[in-house]
Amino acid sequence: MELVHGLGRSFPDATSELCSAALGEAEGREGEALETLRGAQMRMEREVDELLEQRTRSVASRRDGLVKNGVQFSLGAALDRVREELSLGHREEAAAHLLGAERRVSQFESDWKGLQGLLAQIEGLRNEALELGLPLGEISGEIEAIRERLTGPNLTEDALDELAQAAAQALMLLHEAIPTSLEEELARHATTLDGYPEDHVPSAVARRLHLEATRHLKKGRLPEAVQSVRDLRRAIEAVEKEASTRAPAPSAADIARETEAEMLDRLLKKARSLAARVRTLPPESETAREAAAEIRSATEMLRARELVQADQTLARLMRMLSAEPERS
Repeated sequence: MELVHGLGRSFPDATSELCSAALGEAEGREGEALETLRGAQMRMEREVDELLEQRTRSVASRRDGLVKNGVQFSLGAALDRVREELSLGHREEAAAHLLGAERRVSQFESDWKGLQGLLAQIEGLRNEALELGLPLGEISGEIEAIRERLTGPNLTEDALDELAQAAAQALMLLHEAIPTSLEEELARHATTLDGYPEDHVPSAVARRLHLEATRHLKKGRLPEAVQSVRDLRRAIEAVEKEASTRAPAPSAADIARETEAEMLDRLLKKARSLAARVRTLPPESETAREAAAEIRSATEMLRARELVQADQTLARLMRMLSAEPERS
């Protein structure tokens, strides 16, 4: 019964036979009590053997299930030792080896499931990055190396742990590489949108998508940021197609001829206009908080005569506000 309890099962059980034997002994029927105990022992041994064999088959089945999923988990000779000790009647030794094998399989199944979750995240991000044409450097090669090692023979717990660490590292690298590429692309799109006036209707959708992508990126929502950039590309393409039928925007040479004093005056007027627009936003809104921070940053830049940076900050703020509805 102690052996059965160690296996985590409440049966087979001999409590009733033990009580009956104790009662028979107390009443002087020792021969009858002994027969009761012998019968209980024989039944318990048989049922314990059946339980151990059943649990051994279950462990083997779980190992085979892992094999079917493409992972060659190595239990070594653990199950063979269980069967050998059972054949010799060494039930305690068989139970100890069986419990060890069960713990190994359970831990491996848990780690395998966690690794599959990591790989699913990696594949999702990598596919989206490749679809957008974002450079991933050596990350793709590292991912393929992980998958190749998973299909190798006799995969152990230590090897799986190493692969999980490698997968976590690859996921971290993706989370570093993709935002950098998206930030660079958003900066290019921002320059394009800055060439259109604030009230330019065809670019309104693109401005909203630009703001949306920027927010997703700041909050680390990479799948959402990638989707927004994908939509932004289409919107920018539509705006440029529409603009090609109209008069061209001012050239860089025309803008360069603006004096510093003229630029400062223009930016001050623009900052005052945008500040007034910010005051119309709901005070507790996310846009209001971000816009207030941009206004403070632009003001500091203007005081320091960092006019180009201030112009970029105000342009970014203008795009942000153009995506918000007007309030009276």
